[in-house]
Amino acid sequence: MATQFIVNDKGEKTAVVLSLEDYEILLNRGNIDFELSDEYKAMIDNMTTQEENGQAKYKTLEEIQGRFLNR
Repeated sequence: MATQFIVNDKGEKTAVVLSLEDYEILLNRGNIDFELSDEYKAMIDNMTTQEENGQAKYKTLEEIQGRFLNR
């Protein structure tokens, strides 16, 4: 089975249809490198420190939706 793509109205790829065989191969690949960048590690460390010190600020789902969905 050939790989198929699902596109939106603009012709942009939004999803992919794979054969089960290809999907299982992707699931079982053990050589994928998930190494995080130093910048990302520093951001996580900073967030963890803020959480531990009680300085973390949380947003409600409604606040996030309002900001990004203009609600």
